[in-house]
Amino acid sequence: MKTIIVCTDFSREAENAVHYAASIAKENQYNLVLFNLQSVSIHALNAQASADFFYEQTLKNQKKLSDKANELNTIYSIETKFHLASGNFIEELNNCIKITNCDFIVMGMAEKTLEQRLLGNTVTKAIHRIKKPILIVPGHIEYIGVRKILFAYDTHKCMSWSAMNDIYYFINEFNAEIEVFNVSESLEDFTEVIQDIDLNSGYDMDDIKYSFKMIQSMEVVKAIEEEVKLTNADLLTMIPYRYNLVESLFHRSKTAIMAYKNKVPLLSIPLNID
Repeated sequence: MKTIIVCTDFSREAENAVHYAASIAKENQYNLVLFNLQSVSIHALNAQASADFFYEQTLKNQKKLSDKANELNTIYSIETKFHLASGNFIEELNNCIKITNCDFIVMGMAEKTLEQRLLGNTVTKAIHRIKKPILIVPGHIEYIGVRKILFAYDTHKCMSWSAMNDIYYFINEFNAEIEVFNVSESLEDFTEVIQDIDLNSGYDMDDIKYSFKMIQSMEVVKAIEEEVKLTNADLLTMIPYRYNLVESLFHRSKTAIMAYKNKVPLLSIPLNID
């Protein structure tokens, strides 16, 4: 049976993501794991709180997660467990992935703040450092099914078969229709899209509805936003490109930008190329 990890800090956005993930788990008969990274307030650290204080906080967090897991078990009739951790978010999430052998991760996205613009947040860090698909859910979105997927594909970035396998998994699992969408400065690149993504290669396409679309535009993010609206997509899929230090001075990850700006859930699929 497949397993979803959903990250929660019990904020409004995280709670929404939890119920979104639970709805998917119920529909597809998945197991659910609640992941929480407990943090210690700066006041407690400054006061040099005792070991007993930290132990009591851990027990309280465990109780809160246990109650939430039982609530989801009752409401959605799914097996729900929890994983409480402390330390570095990425390291602990990777540890949870190994323990649970999860298939993908669900995270909620809050509105972008000034602090996030400057430093980023756990979602944007996870996009580029976690080698599992991450489903990012805006705080106002409820699960109503996934029937149309828009895959925003960049012909100038490399593609791995593992990434394509993840995309096919979601297409088949939700019995969804997919549009492969590319924004290019030159329409001459259209043949490159067909060559790079051969949807008929090695897959049974009899039950999958798919289409290609390419437009010419200098404003990639804006074009993707407009296509999401035009197609009435339930899910946007992107593959983040990891820039090196020099490239990062001149480029921003379009996947991270869309995670903030997107009005529908965003599925970020890792390249898994070392």
